[in-house]
Amino acid sequence: MTSPPDCLAPAAVIWRDGVLRSVHFDDIYHSPADGLGETRHVFIAGNRLPERWQSLRAGEGFVIGETGFGSGLNFLVAGSLWLASTPETAVLHYVAAEKYPLARADFEQALAQWPTFAALTAELARGYPPPIPGCHRLVLAGGRIQLTLLLGDAVAMLNQLRDHPSVSHPAEPKIDAWFLDGFAPARNPDMWCPELFAQLAALSRAGTSFATFTAAGAVRRGLLDAGFAVAKIPGHGSKRDMLRGEFLALPAAAGTAAPPSRRRRQAGAPWHLGATAYGAGCGTAAIIGAGIAGCTTAHALAERGWQVTLYDRAAIASGASGNPQGVLYPRLTADTSSFGAINLAALLFAQNYYREYWRDGLGSDCGVLLLPETAPHAEQLRRIAAHHPAAIARLVAAPELAAIAGLPLAADCGLLLPGLGWLDPAAVCRRLAGHPRITLGRAEIVALSPHATGGWQLEDANGATTGPHDIVVLANAAELARFEQTRHLPLKTIRGQISVCPATPASAKLRTVICGAGYLGPAVNGRHTFGATYELSATHLEVSSDGHRENLARLDATDPRLAAALGAPDLAQLSGRAGLRCVTPDYLPLVGPAPIEHRMLETFAPLRRDARAAIPHPGSYWPGLFIHGGHGSRGLSHAPLCAALLADLIEGRPRPLARDLVIALNPARFLIRALKRDQR
Repeated sequence: MTSPPDCLAPAAVIWRDGVLRSVHFDDIYHSPADGLGETRHVFIAGNRLPERWQSLRAGEGFVIGETGFGSGLNFLVAGSLWLASTPETAVLHYVAAEKYPLARADFEQALAQWPTFAALTAELARGYPPPIPGCHRLVLAGGRIQLTLLLGDAVAMLNQLRDHPSVSHPAEPKIDAWFLDGFAPARNPDMWCPELFAQLAALSRAGTSFATFTAAGAVRRGLLDAGFAVAKIPGHGSKRDMLRGEFLALPAAAGTAAPPSRRRRQAGAPWHLGATAYGAGCGTAAIIGAGIAGCTTAHALAERGWQVTLYDRAAIASGASGNPQGVLYPRLTADTSSFGAINLAALLFAQNYYREYWRDGLGSDCGVLLLPETAPHAEQLRRIAAHHPAAIARLVAAPELAAIAGLPLAADCGLLLPGLGWLDPAAVCRRLAGHPRITLGRAEIVALSPHATGGWQLEDANGATTGPHDIVVLANAAELARFEQTRHLPLKTIRGQISVCPATPASAKLRTVICGAGYLGPAVNGRHTFGATYELSATHLEVSSDGHRENLARLDATDPRLAAALGAPDLAQLSGRAGLRCVTPDYLPLVGPAPIEHRMLETFAPLRRDARAAIPHPGSYWPGLFIHGGHGSRGLSHAPLCAALLADLIEGRPRPLARDLVIALNPARFLIRALKRDQR
């Protein structure tokens, strides 16, 4: 079976006497005599990790970069040492590039060799991603380890860790220790190249260490030329030598911006830079809004040691996140757009994120079945299936369609998303908000102001103030733009009403979520949820018969047999719920620092005349003020990944998305686009 066009071919390997060997490079993945000892000698001792980690304090973090993830052995050794020797709130970011990922069966067989790390290997195996190029984030050990797998060419993928291809800034993520692995330079010369060493230097700070099993002259010279001090020390076992060292501080002139070049001009103005990193787990955070965006953000920060206060004027998930059934349904595409890439990344992250919630009965990973609304839509579903691995999306036809759904359908094909399903959003939010470092604050926050001693002071509807908080995250959906600092955001509010009706003997057989013009979820406690209306001009929250009528019409348009299975319910007997969605013009969320509108417009005014102007200035953002919202009806799908991204931006850590996708979510993007269209 061939892989989809955009997937990486899995590594060609053979197992010989229990040893994993690459066919392509004709080299082994680790020492057959003592793989554990080799890793501990070369990478752990070579980077002096035990000594360095002993001095870590609660809330601090550390970043390891690796140039060949392979079978994951180096990660397992480092991760287990981290868990055993560092404070509970310390977070390890482990970033590893891999151009030839192992197929799942080979990866699981390789992991099985190390029973010492059973708990960590089990988590790693469950979250191991399909061979899709790009960034893949796995959250392990209750958030204490953030593993970012960069699938693709090491040079290109490491470059994507940088916030700008040619501009460095103080808050850019840096690596603390490098594991320079990968196959021997003589067998894999394409990786051990000057461009790789340049990327290592760009992602290092003074004192960043490295260690590598090789002592090849080309590697030594490449590291020296890139600014590293290099020492040759005894290798492991029968290997005579290896290299270790650290990055030296570059002369001041090396950091001076070069004159604009054609390449720099094509990279674009660094408008997305400028926000200050606030360190790891060292302060207080206020989250405004206790829906899925606010609760995922609060939990992500609390896991990293932040003391979080979660503010809302009502109960948790009382807004759009309070529906009884929420469908996990990112919008996949058959292209390489930022929209499609972000939705795919959100899908992969959410599958792992919600696993424990499904396990504990807060929903079901029953799958989501998309039915075509028109013939062109059916063709689009076929293209999406061809673009993705079957584990993510596959086209199904009758009679398999009926077998998956559990009841007969009129459609002759559909797109199955097997790893998705539905959740109880309110129950998910309550569990997220139950973290011991999260405090609930019942208040309607109406204004923000910088505090005289730093941070932010909040004012509620009664005039009472609270704070200061080191950082504030606005996650209050349809009310995101109520504050002076964010009134410029081009948000739309869309009313949505769902309907709830009793299951019939026919509809109770439904086994998966069905989506099309509308959606229908499997029965829970004898009742179905279906909908939802999409009303641009309405803002009231009263449930209406007209809304129920529209939802029944949408269900009939999705598949007439679904509507028939419900038995033509009496509108007067239906219950429901209405909420207000918050959407952006490009239907992507807002995730990142809050821009200072007037300063952005002044700094980047030349974009009105030349949309590609090389403006050598970073953007202007409110210190400590961040945004997480604009999810529309896909908060369950997008919010977990966006919360992880926001936590990384706040702390200055490696991001779970490639640079271009981080920029595509930046809240200042609409100001920049408007300038380029000469609209501001």
